[in-house]
Amino acid sequence: MEKSFVIAVALGVAVAVSLLVLVAIIIYQRWRINDNNAHLKSFLDENMEMRDKLRKYEKS
Repeated sequence: MEKSFVIAVALGVAVAVSLLVLVAIIIYQRWRINDNNAHLKSFLDENMEMRDKLRKYEKS
């Protein structure tokens, strides 16, 4: 009886820790994706500005 209780508690703790690790991984990956998107947006904005400057230069 006592062994089954210890095993049940150990399995419960293992499941809880696994879920916490998975949640932490998901949060970390979302943060990285958002950070990369911000860098990508600034890169694209800079490229659009350079393209507009080139078009103005070609027209003059």
